Amino acid sequence: MLKDKEIDALISQRGMLKGLNTTLGITALIMVVVFILYTVLLGEIASQQFIGLKSWIEETLGWYYILVMLLAFVVCATLMVSKVGAIRLGRDNERPEFSNFAWFSMLFGCGTGAGMLFFSMSEPMIHFASGWSGGNPFMSTEVKAAVSSFFEAKQVALAAGLQPGDVGFPIPNDLVAEAAVGGLTLTVFHWGAVAWSMYAIVGLSLAYFSFRKGLPLSIRSALYPLIGNRIYGPIGHAVDILAVFGTIFGIATTLGLGVEQISSGLISLNVLAERSTMVTVLSIVFITLIATLSATSGVAKGINMLSQFNSYICIAIILYFLIASNGNYLIANSLTTLGDYASQSLSMTLWTARSSDEQTWQGGWTIFYWGWWIAWSAFVGMFIARISRGRTIREFVMGVVFIPTLVSLVWFSVIGSAGIHASIYGSDMSIYNTAVNNWDYAGTLFTAFEVLTPGVAATIAKVCALVVVVVFFVTAADSGTLVLGRLLSFGRRPPIQQRILWGSLLGVVTLMILLMGGNEALKALQAASIAGALPFTFVIIAMIFGLVKSLRKDSENFVADEEQVRKIVEREIADLS
Repeated sequence: MLKDKEIDALISQRGMLKGLNTTLGITALIMVVVFILYTVLLGEIASQQFIGLKSWIEETLGWYYILVMLLAFVVCATLMVSKVGAIRLGRDNERPEFSNFAWFSMLFGCGTGAGMLFFSMSEPMIHFASGWSGGNPFMSTEVKAAVSSFFEAKQVALAAGLQPGDVGFPIPNDLVAEAAVGGLTLTVFHWGAVAWSMYAIVGLSLAYFSFRKGLPLSIRSALYPLIGNRIYGPIGHAVDILAVFGTIFGIATTLGLGVEQISSGLISLNVLAERSTMVTVLSIVFITLIATLSATSGVAKGINMLSQFNSYICIAIILYFLIASNGNYLIANSLTTLGDYASQSLSMTLWTARSSDEQTWQGGWTIFYWGWWIAWSAFVGMFIARISRGRTIREFVMGVVFIPTLVSLVWFSVIGSAGIHASIYGSDMSIYNTAVNNWDYAGTLFTAFEVLTPGVAATIAKVCALVVVVVFFVTAADSGTLVLGRLLSFGRRPPIQQRILWGSLLGVVTLMILLMGGNEALKALQAASIAGALPFTFVIIAMIFGLVKSLRKDSENFVADEEQVRKIVEREIADLS
């Protein structure tokens, strides 16, 4: 708990924080507007600059990103199994605010749900047989050649009028089966324990210093053990503004991807003939409106209810694929993927590109993902901290790192295997052919529904998937609104007016980018977000050292007046919604 002098320092800062709140908000808003105008008005030039910077980071500092991600995982795993794992994120007698199911639902709904749905089928298939040769560096040349030969032979057979099961139709060998599991394993690696550890280390630091130490629920608070009250000065402002940028631009690019997937769903349902500006505007306005209304109702109502609703639909989608596709194949692939991931995850984590081809691949995939997880860690980490009060460190790490890894494995293995099975054993090549040269990330899932169960069943599945898409993007924008409010209110619960303001700003930013700058501006913003992860890695390293340092002294820092700490915590950061 806090020392007496730390409590006095907190009390003395209250008046100053109220004045700084407005200043920080105005400063952040001006910087965001300037950055957006630069991105939109310069268009292709800005895109080339940001993409060039991102590419340089991916090709030059890949090893650094790998070490940062590994450090986060090692620290999380160590804390979970050590004696400090029993420390509670709050007072010793506190218990979790949300049930385990609600907690897990919100973790996915606001953390990775939108991305997992977007890449659910396309990414495993890319790593399995991209361009019929595969860019997967963990796949041998022999395996890639077998995949290439099989698909070329299948295409010839289909052109000759043969169907699966006919004499002369190619039969996949063991190497093709190995490639399928290899594609699934690599996908799970990008969405597994190492990735989630980045969210976990940030969320754990914020929850510990806020709920255990009574500091504001803000990124700057995690630096208190290192710089003390200077967190309320320029260093703290810079850290929080960096988090604001990451949140706004991360949500904006996510909403941009969401519009693309919503359009694909509506086209597959024959509601639309093609993507249009009107659909883009209406989609963003609709998502922003629902997200803002949800944010005004608080975490316990809006996000919680939407996330649990989505979890049930996602479970139904998994069951659909197990029934509509070959269930035995999907389960077998899932179990084999689990074994391969468990045995290969360390070597995959430490693998670092050496040749130019390897650097291109790793920069475009693994390092891109690591940059994306780091860029989102401030936003998602703060939200995870908010919903994790009352849990022990051991519960927190288990629930934020290892259980999500198993869920990701089931999700990608089942849905990815369904796509792979259809591309190997089916007579319809549309799932694969739509993506040979330019993978249709947004549309592949909807195409699969039509291939697996044509007719009414496909329509129902598409509608369910479209609902999940909308709700996932709503919860992402919803949680982003709440996080922005807390960042600019020094950890306190923002008033409803501020939630409406920041929720609306997220929608306006996204619309400005899509309407004024188009895809080039969206790509530039995405590249800028990834590049922005580099400076934030230094904040994360500082967080880790501060957390470890403070945990070592936790048992020595109790104060006699427990009630005084309780009042400070509730006054500063308690969200009573």
